[in-house]
Amino acid sequence: MQRTLLAAIACLSLVASPSAQNLHFGMNTRVLTPQMADKMAELGAGVVRLAFGWDVIEPNCKGCYTWERTDGWRDEARRTRRTIFASLAYVPGWANGGRHYSYPPMNYQDWYDFVFATVSRYRDDIFLWGVWNEPNLDVYLQASDLRVYRSLTVMAHAAIRAANPRAVILGPDVSWHGVKDGWFAAVMNDFGDLFDIVTIHWYPDGPDLDFFMDQLVRPASLGRPVWLSESGMKPCYSVFGETGQALFYDRVLRAMQARREWWTGVSFYDLYDDARAGDCGSAITRQDWSNRPAFLLYQRMIRAAP
Repeated sequence: MQRTLLAAIACLSLVASPSAQNLHFGMNTRVLTPQMADKMAELGAGVVRLAFGWDVIEPNCKGCYTWERTDGWRDEARRTRRTIFASLAYVPGWANGGRHYSYPPMNYQDWYDFVFATVSRYRDDIFLWGVWNEPNLDVYLQASDLRVYRSLTVMAHAAIRAANPRAVILGPDVSWHGVKDGWFAAVMNDFGDLFDIVTIHWYPDGPDLDFFMDQLVRPASLGRPVWLSESGMKPCYSVFGETGQALFYDRVLRAMQARREWWTGVSFYDLYDDARAGDCGSAITRQDWSNRPAFLLYQRMIRAAP
């Protein structure tokens, strides 16, 4: 297993050109437009985390794929030499009895087939594949059922390996709630060996970051690399506004630097927000695409990283 993991990560490093900057640093985005891709290149973050939703890619019937959106993301990542971290998740109505996308499929073979088709299509461009997003929360996986997530992970793991043995599999991508209440530890104890890289989320309303990483995450991570794959803060949540957001980024990045032998990746949320009344957004760019202080701080730290 250890040799397989090292080989997978070595393969990933081979496809990352020097201009992709550092794969330890990334951003979450909802889409990857040309302007966003250019902004990612300006930032220097190598990884862009995107949801590859089953409900979007195969929305209406089995085998009826719509690749236009994800092909466009692939093309932009290729053009700007970014690396996509694709989170596979969410069920179309035809596969779960017409219910909300958070309900599991009635037939897990349909999920396997979707994952296999998607990873096969992008096997020359995408090597980072996540299994679901925050499965410990009902809004993303109904009832937060550990057994359901186990089935989803087992099938996705088999499909990813069959489609691209060189791929790197990431998970469980839980929110901090699932780490705090033991859901994460239960996953890792049961089937955590299916993940090459362990991914978790943390926001400032969660436990103290140092305690969270050292006492709750690391002991359960099976000695695997850990990525904080989602974290961030809205400027209006701080009395210091945009400066407070930058100070938050500094805090997270310095905490990671102190633990770099095992905490090896971070992706913040997010790069750009569409304007919404009464919501300042979590982005590190403003509505006119100018850079907030957090963008500039993150950019400096990426450039200074070994």
